Amino acid sequence: MDRVSAASRLRFDRFEFEPSTGELYRDSCRVHLQEHPRQVLLALLERPGDIVTREHLRERLWGTDTFVDFEHGLNTAVKKARQALGDSAETPQFIETLARRGYRFIGRIDGDAPASIGSVAADSTSSTSSRPAALRDISRRSLWRAAAAILLVAGGVAIWIAQRPANAGTARAGAQLAVMPFRVITGSTDSAYLGIGVADAITTRLANTRQIAVRPTTAVLTFQDAQSDPTALAASLGVRHLLLGTIQPTDQAYRVTVQLVRADGVAIWGRTFDEPRATLLRLQDQLAEQVVGALRVELSPPERARLHVRYTNNAAAYDMYLRGRSLLVNYTEAKMHEAIMHFEQALQLDENYALARTGIATASAWFSVRYAHDAAAVAWGKRADEEARRALAQDSGLADAHLAIASAAGTEYRGFDWRVVIDESATALALDPSLDLAHLARMRAYYHLGLFVEARHQGDLAVAVNPIANVERDRLEISLMLFGGQYSDAVEAATRLTSQTDAPAVRQYLGLARFYVGDANGAREMLGSIRRGDRPDTRAQASLASIEAAIGMHNEARSRVVEIMRGSELDHHVAYSVGAALAQLGDVDASLRWLQRAADTGFPCYPWFERDPLLDPLRKH
Repeated sequence: MDRVSAASRLRFDRFEFEPSTGELYRDSCRVHLQEHPRQVLLALLERPGDIVTREHLRERLWGTDTFVDFEHGLNTAVKKARQALGDSAETPQFIETLARRGYRFIGRIDGDAPASIGSVAADSTSSTSSRPAALRDISRRSLWRAAAAILLVAGGVAIWIAQRPANAGTARAGAQLAVMPFRVITGSTDSAYLGIGVADAITTRLANTRQIAVRPTTAVLTFQDAQSDPTALAASLGVRHLLLGTIQPTDQAYRVTVQLVRADGVAIWGRTFDEPRATLLRLQDQLAEQVVGALRVELSPPERARLHVRYTNNAAAYDMYLRGRSLLVNYTEAKMHEAIMHFEQALQLDENYALARTGIATASAWFSVRYAHDAAAVAWGKRADEEARRALAQDSGLADAHLAIASAAGTEYRGFDWRVVIDESATALALDPSLDLAHLARMRAYYHLGLFVEARHQGDLAVAVNPIANVERDRLEISLMLFGGQYSDAVEAATRLTSQTDAPAVRQYLGLARFYVGDANGAREMLGSIRRGDRPDTRAQASLASIEAAIGMHNEARSRVVEIMRGSELDHHVAYSVGAALAQLGDVDASLRWLQRAADTGFPCYPWFERDPLLDPLRKH
């Protein structure tokens, strides 16, 4: 018997296929599929892992009709089936091409799929108390299966982490050096980017040696306009040395003056360079080399080679990269857009510029998670992944490329693959221990997995690398407070952070924390006001539905849940809140399906499943 005939619905990845009707769903939303692409997909799903020949598909689609352009028609049908799945012939996840032979379905199929939008919405109107005993037994078994699955995921990750090398992603104690943004002596604001960009380039080169612990550029930006007191500056940054400099641009050249200053304010080395504009790249090589000498650090031949790695010889491309880099470290939506534009211009000038690709990848990943909606979020994640992989192919030893891979893995496009996030960020840190953002990537992964102790440890390591206040780190700390049951602390910390950022996630945490401390009205007001771009934030709307259900506003909660299910923004946090809302509405079966979905798609946070008061109806079932 074909596998399709043995199940009412097939589930693979984020898709569900109903063989009897030929309907395809993605995240419980129906995907439009024409007849021929539908038949191609059905034929492949009937024989997963087996080759389905082109001849078989031609006969299935057109029979003995001799007036059809089979080749073109079949190629079009396969192409449209791939498009419906978001798949590609070059890097297939579902439909693989076997040259001159046919096609094969290579995805993993699970026949026990969650219910569709219609069935879940209908289920939510029923009461568990009216169900027959057999169905209540099934619900009870489902609860235990869901809990066991979540425990297995968290336990498996914990075992995997315990088996990793003890020094994976460990920061060095203390830092020797902070390269301060160079002060640009000019009346033009257009050249201001140079000061940050040049300092960042020198920081990256020195960090590549792994013998010089440096503060990341993000740590020094706060002090770029306050460099008059080196002693106080070194104390604030916790370093033994500062590299200070000025840049005076002229029409044809740069005059660059640098000083290496001890924490007590004594200058131990200094020099002035007059360099043509086209040789700015070479000047940074010289500066990095001379700082190494002034610090009396002995480098091995491989370390010295890394010190002088140059990713482009095109001065104009490097200029664009510096502009983008100086914007990227500020992490605002507008500046990320502008940074991406500069990185794109750098690639237009030098298509092999790996650092420009890592810049695009990192910015795209952040944009996907923080600001984008629906298909746009997936598209940004896809771009992040593609650019990161291209950069890594150009230089497997580039720390920023591994961090970019980790960032892309933490997007919806890559299915929030926390294992890849943890592994790739560890590789990035092994290559460049000054990457505090790599520690934050790991911190984010661990809290989603419910490994709060390890998440806090990564936050501490990020502080050791960069002691300066950081919105992303504070946001993650608040999430740990919330999911760890420290509701009052979460309210206090989130309230402070909302004055520094308009990130939707921070306000969502604040709204939830207010509910858990007993302020349901304040929670509803906060969650209802959160917007992402030009519309209400779906995560906040899902949290609002769970709270409305908990305080007896069942009609409002049910309507909101149905509306959310009709949309396409159904990530793991949305799935969790929908599950919590359904639990409060008394629909145990549907609640368990959505909670299982949350765990399967990136949020197997067992401590929160165990603690969240909104799930109490399940514990009493």
